[in-house]
Amino acid sequence: MPIKDKLDDELIASLKDIVKSCEQEDKEIRKAMIRSWKKAEEFWHGVQFLFWSSRDDGWKSPVDMGYEDDEELDEELGSFSDKVIDIYKAHGESIISALSAQVPSLRFLPDDADSPEDTLTARTYNKVADVVQRHNKAKLVFLRALFFLANQGIVASYRYKDSDPSYGTYKVPVYGEKEVESISYTCVECGYASENLETPCPQCGSIEPPKETKTKNKVPELQSVEDRPKTRVKLDIFGALHFKVSYYARNQAECSYLGLFLDQGKDIACETYPDLCEEIQGDTIENLDRFSRAAYVFPSEEEVERKNLVAVSKWWLRPAAFYREPSKEKREKLLKLFPDGCRVIFIGKQKHFAEAISEKLDDRWEIGQAGLSTYIYSDAILRPLIQIQEMRNQLVNLIMETIEHAIPAEFARPDVLNFAEYGKYEAVPGYTYKAMPGRPGDKLADGFYTSTRSTLSKEVSAFLHQLDQDAQFAIGSFPSIYGGPSEGKSRTFAEYAASRQMALQRLSIVWQLVTDWWMRTISGSVLLYVDSLVEDEKYTKFESGSYVNVWLKKSQMLGKIGGVEPEASESFPTSLTQKKDLFMKLIEMNNEFVNAALYAPENARTIQDVMALTELKLPGEAQRVKQVIEIHEMMKDDIIAVHTGQLDPMTGQEIVQTSIPIDPDVDDHVVHMSTLQSFMVDLPGLDVAAEHPEQYENMRAHYKAHEQAQAMKTMQMNATQPGVAPETAHAGVEE
Repeated sequence: MPIKDKLDDELIASLKDIVKSCEQEDKEIRKAMIRSWKKAEEFWHGVQFLFWSSRDDGWKSPVDMGYEDDEELDEELGSFSDKVIDIYKAHGESIISALSAQVPSLRFLPDDADSPEDTLTARTYNKVADVVQRHNKAKLVFLRALFFLANQGIVASYRYKDSDPSYGTYKVPVYGEKEVESISYTCVECGYASENLETPCPQCGSIEPPKETKTKNKVPELQSVEDRPKTRVKLDIFGALHFKVSYYARNQAECSYLGLFLDQGKDIACETYPDLCEEIQGDTIENLDRFSRAAYVFPSEEEVERKNLVAVSKWWLRPAAFYREPSKEKREKLLKLFPDGCRVIFIGKQKHFAEAISEKLDDRWEIGQAGLSTYIYSDAILRPLIQIQEMRNQLVNLIMETIEHAIPAEFARPDVLNFAEYGKYEAVPGYTYKAMPGRPGDKLADGFYTSTRSTLSKEVSAFLHQLDQDAQFAIGSFPSIYGGPSEGKSRTFAEYAASRQMALQRLSIVWQLVTDWWMRTISGSVLLYVDSLVEDEKYTKFESGSYVNVWLKKSQMLGKIGGVEPEASESFPTSLTQKKDLFMKLIEMNNEFVNAALYAPENARTIQDVMALTELKLPGEAQRVKQVIEIHEMMKDDIIAVHTGQLDPMTGQEIVQTSIPIDPDVDDHVVHMSTLQSFMVDLPGLDVAAEHPEQYENMRAHYKAHEQAQAMKTMQMNATQPGVAPETAHAGVEE
């Protein structure tokens, strides 16, 4: 909760000075960084003919200067061609799509592998990670993060708790107090007290009437039950244009602060901070403040932005940042009030203090990099492509102008050609015009002149091709990544696959770094979710052709976590096309062990998705779905196995019958047994065995019923038909 009321004016002023120190320490360095980040973002939007305006502290385009509408400026500077073939965004989207083929997955490790509680907690945390990623649409969040890495080279994720009735509600009892009167009796002789003292006194035998004492006590009373909204952990992603850390920090641990800059509508800011409504309405925003966060394309009017927007700056300060305060007394007060650091919010150009909250920086923020760097700020993925894009734009416009000027200009003497009369006629092929030489003895052709045609240099085409190759090599966006033509002569599948693998290895550095950042982001979100969990929750998951409920139980989170690591961190994300190619190669192998895995019933749906044949009817799919439905029925509390009380003569054990009968004429027993067995040995089945043994026993009985039916069916198939001599074990041997 905000502790604004606990801060006096001196501490508020101290926090403001600390934030000012953090903001001003690298002002010129950050200004240079913003200049390059903003240029990259404008290139992404296709605005690529830019020049830096020192007066406005921003990038400008000739179109913004009214170049096309100013006739005097047009005559002074001549024609201007701004045609753009945008390879910058094309290469960027190719890299982003390759890196986002799959979202990195992570795995929690138990603190002690021999501890059942630790192992169960680690497994439950893995489920929580799935829930958090589902709630935040992890694929879209990951794409946005890659966009920031491609253009700015650094990304930061902020995780926070969000409570809303749309997420569901839970019941909370509300207790009050009520007054209850109680009566006690005390013996006048010996002082023996009891609630039901009768004469004579059981202690002294006195027959005197006991003394009656009435007392009133307050006891808790259930007054009502309230519905409270459930809480989810949400993620927000920011690029370097919106947040700031120490430029000299090598990693997040060395960042003593993190500043977040946002532009909000004044109506939203007033709703969030009603105590500052008057200050917010009277504030204006400066263009220099908003430059780094403004959208370049189709800029709005200055007055609209100045009147309707307000700057909101949020700062997360570590305890180390408090040592920027020179006063020891104030510094000690801040350290005592915020032992783990704080989040402080200022609004507007005048930095109006809004609130201060005790919040640890590392509990909420994770910073990721795009590449190898000495410090926490790293180069953007697409940085080398900007100059290549500029050279390509110039070359393309040169080619366009050369083609346009390839049509020669015609000159004629006015005494030979009457321009006023000639202009009255439409140029029609084969038409005959009246003409005569200007002077006696001259030829008609002497009165006309045709200018020399401009021709394109032969080196232009080669240089354009070289620029394309340089762009691919500079950022690793080779054609094989996005399905382009192979560079080899044979262009075989093997050559293409090798080319793709080499191209993806170039991006593996980015993949390793972004995987580590994502692992830290999600693992921190899981811990925040577990901390906010009030009661057991469940979520629905589509599995094995049906919907199943997955429970997150607080009783399964009592162990310790030993750490978290990314799954398959060394492998690059596999696209759908790669999966399809790999599947076809596995089929061609025709290996019995490989075929056993490929044609397992539980993998049928995966094969259908990989082959992109959703309308394909899979053999045995209906049988598998039927068994999954029966499993769900057996997991209900009121459906348990039937104990017959009879003993099996073969095993001597009690015969147990399943409460969900099988259909021996319709069921494919092999598929049913395989589906049931896969569930029982998997983690959900083991959970059922540990927590609901009666349900697990019902599944075992159901499996045995299918097993017996299959054995009976096999015996019938192998039985000798009437009138046919039975086969012997020594067929072909005469007796």
